[in-house]
Amino acid sequence: MSDSLGLSIGITNLVAARIGRPPVMRRSVLTLFNDRAPEVGVPIENRADPNVNNRGLVLSGFVERVGDPVPLVAADGSSHLGERVLVEALDAMARTVGGGAPIAIAVPAHWGPATLGALRGALRAKSSLAPNGVPAALIPDSVAALAALQTAPGLPPSGVVALVDLGGSGTSITLADAGSNLDQIGETVRYSEFSGDQIDQALLNHVVAGIADANNADPTGTLGLGSLARMRDEARQAKERLSAETATVVPAELPGFNSDIRVTRNELENLISEPLA
Repeated sequence: MSDSLGLSIGITNLVAARIGRPPVMRRSVLTLFNDRAPEVGVPIENRADPNVNNRGLVLSGFVERVGDPVPLVAADGSSHLGERVLVEALDAMARTVGGGAPIAIAVPAHWGPATLGALRGALRAKSSLAPNGVPAALIPDSVAALAALQTAPGLPPSGVVALVDLGGSGTSITLADAGSNLDQIGETVRYSEFSGDQIDQALLNHVVAGIADANNADPTGTLGLGSLARMRDEARQAKERLSAETATVVPAELPGFNSDIRVTRNELENLISEPLA
């Protein structure tokens, strides 16, 4: 009998995990190929061999479109329903860890019945994720997180536990009764005004301001879409490094300017203090 398989759905990342193995996390991006199975993650995450041709049809933004009757339109003009793309991505994630059974999928706790129903319907069409036509179990990610915290480091035996999930597109807040098997109190509240994406944007704005000060000019007029996308990704990576480091740098390569902009954890905390409060 194979080990159980856990999959987790996030706007920013998808995760696959099996007992005894490190979890695999990839960006919520799916690339479709004509000559091989789909792959999850931005192309660089999948490029084990630099000689492999990674060109394909790239789809993103599908997690937030689950249950939306209006399909995504790809670069080649083809249409794709969000839930079907997500199922293909989950299947690809399962392959990265060798599959497993039974399967449990952690879904965003704020998803409603219509969104969950759309996902279950799409899962039924993928036999690897719905053995004998029975879709994998869908578990709110708040329940999965509370179960993990109960295991380590442990939770108090009574009182109300507030679980705050700082996600890429918003913050979810769930209350649970510690004295009643962590039963949820009310519905999960979704607060879209504070998110990882907004923190990335705040840090990017800070970096652009630093470039302007160093270059004595506003660089926004020379920032093309490609340069802006690269700098946004560099800002996100810097934000993640500042979880463990007190300072880091953001590489900035622009017409007439090539340097590293130093940012500190204190600067990041100051940037997010007002929206966090």
